[in-house]
Amino acid sequence: MPDAAGLAAALAASGMRSAAIAAWRAALAERPEDWRARLALGACLAAAGDLAAALRACEEAAALAAGTPGAAEAEERLAEALDALGERGPAAAALARARAARTAAGAPPPAVAPEAAAGREGAADARFVFDASDLFAYFADNRAPTGIQRVQLNVIAHALLDAPAGEPVAVAAFDQQHGAWRAVAPALFLRLWRLSQCGADPHDFAWQAALAELRGALAEGAALAFAPGAVLCNLGTSWWIRDYFLRVRDAKARFGLRYVPFVHDCIPLIVPQHCSAGLVREFAQWFASLALHADALLCNSRCTLVDVRRELAALLPAAELPATVVPLDADPRPALGAEASGAAGADADPRLPAPGEPFVLFVGTIESRKDHLLAFRAWRRLIARHGTAAVPRLLCVGKPGWLAEPALALLAEAQELAHRVSIVHGVPDSTLAALYRRCLFTLYNSHYEGWGLPVTESLAFGRVPLVPRHSSLPEAGGEGAVYFAPGDLDDLVSKLEVLLFDAAARQAAEARLARRVRLRDWRAVKDQILAALRAVPAKEEAAALAEARARQVALRPGRVLALRLAGETMPSVDMALADMARVGLGWHPLEPWGVWTRPGRAQLRLPLEAPTAAPMRLQLDCVAPPEDLTVRVRLGPGGPERRLLAPAGLRFTLTLEAPPGLAAVDLEIDSDEPGAALPDGRRVGLGLAALLLCRPYDLPARIAFLEQRRLPCRP
Repeated sequence: MPDAAGLAAALAASGMRSAAIAAWRAALAERPEDWRARLALGACLAAAGDLAAALRACEEAAALAAGTPGAAEAEERLAEALDALGERGPAAAALARARAARTAAGAPPPAVAPEAAAGREGAADARFVFDASDLFAYFADNRAPTGIQRVQLNVIAHALLDAPAGEPVAVAAFDQQHGAWRAVAPALFLRLWRLSQCGADPHDFAWQAALAELRGALAEGAALAFAPGAVLCNLGTSWWIRDYFLRVRDAKARFGLRYVPFVHDCIPLIVPQHCSAGLVREFAQWFASLALHADALLCNSRCTLVDVRRELAALLPAAELPATVVPLDADPRPALGAEASGAAGADADPRLPAPGEPFVLFVGTIESRKDHLLAFRAWRRLIARHGTAAVPRLLCVGKPGWLAEPALALLAEAQELAHRVSIVHGVPDSTLAALYRRCLFTLYNSHYEGWGLPVTESLAFGRVPLVPRHSSLPEAGGEGAVYFAPGDLDDLVSKLEVLLFDAAARQAAEARLARRVRLRDWRAVKDQILAALRAVPAKEEAAALAEARARQVALRPGRVLALRLAGETMPSVDMALADMARVGLGWHPLEPWGVWTRPGRAQLRLPLEAPTAAPMRLQLDCVAPPEDLTVRVRLGPGGPERRLLAPAGLRFTLTLEAPPGLAAVDLEIDSDEPGAALPDGRRVGLGLAALLLCRPYDLPARIAFLEQRRLPCRP
């Protein structure tokens, strides 16, 4: 029978926070002098969201530990608690007392941590800047990383730690509110990297303290001025960031910036039925502008590169865009935590298989694309054939995601699966490592993949992955995986039966894996990425290539161009034009109805396929803001100009006559300062919904222009 403290620790490990808090208090009633138990109580209270009570527990622990060898540890935890509550002054004082206690005890001063030495040069001097915007957005609600987050964390961390002299590396995040990138200190990034590996509890004091520091850096840091010719590399995603490309264009113009995204997959375009509608639309809009802004591409597999080139060719048949395949075949074991602590955590968590229990591991978000439904149906058939007792458990590690309901419904309704299929999430990396070591083999099903990191993780731990033979999975699994026909229940069950019930066959597959699979480390992946970034064309060559690509999306006279978020599910030239047309920072983000200018001057530029041979008419679908506004609109330097008073809220057409020889639509819109206020607090100038350049008597084009004004979207 465990003692009170042991019971409390077990309850805390299982996630039963209320019970753990009660158990820790019971333990303290027996041993009130146990300062370590008070720290543990504080951690449970913090995890439950009661930070004030957690702080009191840490203060009591620090008082009890004063004068003992554990004083420094208790003071450190108190400082973390204070920092998590935003009390930075007291936190600094507590850390100072901790250091003093350590010195008084005769302990040597701590060596300079690698993260303290990393990135000593300023971010403004960095040759390579890694944009970690989506990683930091993920950390706002999560701690345990998944696939793309793991890639970013490990590549950026090793780039910061190993940056060669004279080639500084920085990490930054995009501030949507102010439209600027803000640098994040290398030491802070590396602390987040390490904390993400050693625990999964997002309420932990150390984690909350690091997040508080991150929020401060992103809210209070100065806008990053890029070094001339720097490379901005986004290893994650950016399609969810409003007006990201507008700011990339501005940074290119101001600093000669070169932009390199890492494309992990084209899944929203290839299997949109397994993605949310919002994601598909955002991805299509982002992809439409990709070729016009990227100076080179990184892709995680040959499969992804083929997909990207196919989709780009449909948009820009002659696009020339350098690309490098960077396989994610990195051994994850060093980053997944210590074996001993992970094994202890796995044994203590009652949600997980008991020591010695055989099980199959499936790591991945519970969503329709991962097709857990097929896996559950396979387990149901195995149980029908072999009996419940003979079939090992299927352990699924992952959060429920998009369209998980059918799989979860089957799991709830099929009673025979109750003791043979289980789902857990929030598992620390060290525990996940222990699960990989203990499982019989792994299953990784999917309708489509860009790479498949759990396949690589399985190979690293010497466990055979069973995967469908499609998309990038043969690249990830290589000769170490066992493959089944995609979506084929019979073939899946057949392969499962061999691996489950034929130990000799499973051991032979493991031996083949050990002989033929060789993984590299994250430093090698980082080195390949940095080599690709060094090879990005110089800014003059990059600008020339970008201009050549932009000429392929020229405005065609006689065709209406909507200046709005199209809401389409496939990329189009018009999507790219609507984004690219806006020059400079005089614009608000595109919206479903159109786009607001900012007060003052806004510029719009659209190249034409060829200079016009006859007089043309430019028609602008304009929207006035909620207040009367004086506006000046001019077509080209010295071209036709209109001055008008736009009545509040009126939607109207403004027409400008263009002379022959027009090579581009260069439009300048001046809205009187300070503009007009919208209900959301923004100050705006004139709004534009669409434009049309046509011959004065092109009636079909003018009718199409009038018809688009009847679209349901309104500002």
